[in-house]
Amino acid sequence: MGSATDSDVGFGTRLGRVIVSVVVLTGVTVVLGYGGWIVLTLTAKIGGYDPKTADGELLRERLLEWPDRNREVMRSDGRTSLPLRP
Repeated sequence: MGSATDSDVGFGTRLGRVIVSVVVLTGVTVVLGYGGWIVLTLTAKIGGYDPKTADGELLRERLLEWPDRNREVMRSDGRTSLPLRP
């Protein structure tokens, strides 16, 4: 009658939870990683609003390059300098 603990849950249920978690987190990562670029591109084309960073670079261009910059840092085990914030 008590609540189920992790040891009471079957292997299939735990495997299903892991698979769902990976699928959901992958989707969220893609949407957040490239979603900002898509939103800013659409607002620039439709509404004319195209924000810039402090150094004058278009924010949407920096967001598009952000995942590649992060991959370079991860491949070097953090030995390279961190990329600019978007």
